[in-house]
Amino acid sequence: MHVTHFSRNVRTWIFSIIRYCAMVIILYAAPAHPAHAEDGTIAINKLEISGLLHTTEDTIRRLLPRPIPSHFTRAEVEEFERRIRNLSLFDRVKVATQDGTIAVDVREKFTLSPILSFTSGTSVKDLNATAGLVEYNLDGTGTQIGGQFNYSQRGPNVDVWISEHAYRPDRWAKEVKGSYASNGIRFADSTATWTRNRIGGEFELKGPFAYGSPLRYEVVAKIYRELVQDQTGTGARPPDGYYVGLIPEVTWDRYHWHDLVPFGYRIALELRPGYFLGANQPRHEARLRYLQGIPLTPMTVLMINTVAEAVNNSRNPNHSILMGSIAGVRGLSDNLYRNRAQTYTNLELRHAIQIAPRWALQGVLFSDFGAFQPFSDEGSQRDWIGTVNVGAGIRVVPTFLTNTLLRVDCAQLLSPSPNSLIQVGITQYF
Repeated sequence: MHVTHFSRNVRTWIFSIIRYCAMVIILYAAPAHPAHAEDGTIAINKLEISGLLHTTEDTIRRLLPRPIPSHFTRAEVEEFERRIRNLSLFDRVKVATQDGTIAVDVREKFTLSPILSFTSGTSVKDLNATAGLVEYNLDGTGTQIGGQFNYSQRGPNVDVWISEHAYRPDRWAKEVKGSYASNGIRFADSTATWTRNRIGGEFELKGPFAYGSPLRYEVVAKIYRELVQDQTGTGARPPDGYYVGLIPEVTWDRYHWHDLVPFGYRIALELRPGYFLGANQPRHEARLRYLQGIPLTPMTVLMINTVAEAVNNSRNPNHSILMGSIAGVRGLSDNLYRNRAQTYTNLELRHAIQIAPRWALQGVLFSDFGAFQPFSDEGSQRDWIGTVNVGAGIRVVPTFLTNTLLRVDCAQLLSPSPNSLIQVGITQYF
């Protein structure tokens, strides 16, 4: 598909918006809270915690930079509060220091939760639906354990995992995951289709990070078996084989999670060197992600999510990256564009109204835009395609639940071809 004059104009507009967003990021990347006027350290002899139901006091205590009694800087107290908040176990977190005591007051969420996520796609076949169960606070330690059945990419997927939280400054957090995926592969310019089956596992280590540094690092070892079935069309059959890879990731984390008004930013670089054994194919991948919340009022936030990613490929579209409405640009066809490289940005202006204790109604204006370079069914590269939409949505947010809400978005895709979409989900789009 050739890039039309209109698409080139869209890309020019996209890059102009990206430059504008970069200027906004530079101006607003500083923490949203005003800096303390006081310098020096605070002598802390006692920790008092109130509001815990199932979480152990030791889980909170081990988030401190060092055992009490000790001296703490104002910056360390603020980071201690951020780490408690980022556990996502509480919808209220207050940390205060007075007379040698650091007092923590929290309100705990329900942490044994069904996983019932749903995101509509551009057709019934392309929806994304998940059912499962997860405990976010195993034994009161902030450890997750869960399992889920997921229908996505036109096929069934199963995942089971156990994962320690990464906010303790004195340990390597571990995660173990097993998965099975059966995905339907199709293309925009060909009738060729097949089913790609994968079964495998991951082992992840997340490094401890110092209080004085936003630098975080982790590494994942991954292996899976890949089989191709039910091929139609006249092209060559993609090979079967085993993948082994190592995934290092570096993150610069200044992000403060909140149900309604997150603030701060996070930048993550992920490299995925790997090899497809049996077929003698390198399978390398790189991904850069940027997330930022810019509070405009106590209940209003501008959210920015940017992703840029690419693969190196030996003419095998089974090793590709995917863009559509479910992840990327709302209104774009799902499970159709399997790409060598892609980039997209999601902008959301969110404003919330408290409608009841621990309930909020949030209105959203959004625009998603990006560009991608798709593969053909034979693994050759097509021209770049630009894409952009505009839209609005609404969320009903029960803040007492962990990572659960009702989302309805109405999107109008402007390019590469006009399309309207009403998308429903029970998590934020990003």
